[in-house]
Amino acid sequence: MKQFRATMAALAAVLALSATAASAQGLTRAEVQAQLKAAEASGELQALTSEDSGSAFLASHFRSTEPRSEVKAEVKEARADGTLNALDGTDSGSFYLSRHEVLDTPRAEVKSELAAAEKNGTLDQLYGEDSGSFELAAHRNQASTRAAVASN
Repeated sequence: MKQFRATMAALAAVLALSATAASAQGLTRAEVQAQLKAAEASGELQALTSEDSGSAFLASHFRSTEPRSEVKAEVKEARADGTLNALDGTDSGSFYLSRHEVLDTPRAEVKSELAAAEKNGTLDQLYGEDSGSFELAAHRNQASTRAAVASN
């Protein structure tokens, strides 16, 4: 069941991204379906649903656009100001972010959004095995579909 959900979440994400990219590139439905089959055949789709959530696949396909000297300068700066390892802790940086994130949304607005999310059921959708990935992908897909329908 867990693997099925992960596969469906990845498939939804790929389809949402494909739909957005296809509309921007003017691809036909058949061309998008062919791209999906090619991704499945090459193992790209499976790589994104594997145990590491595609980290190894994405890392092997990443190409930096910044010069090495610029990256080294940024690392040196982060080391000097203490932010280099801030996101590496057991809390994935939650403590650091909670102390350094500037929030400008009024508390009353946050509380009303929370109450609305609890009432309509969207709050619970972000918790679970996939950390809300499936819900977010579905929401993005619905938004792009609405935008496409509105533009026609």
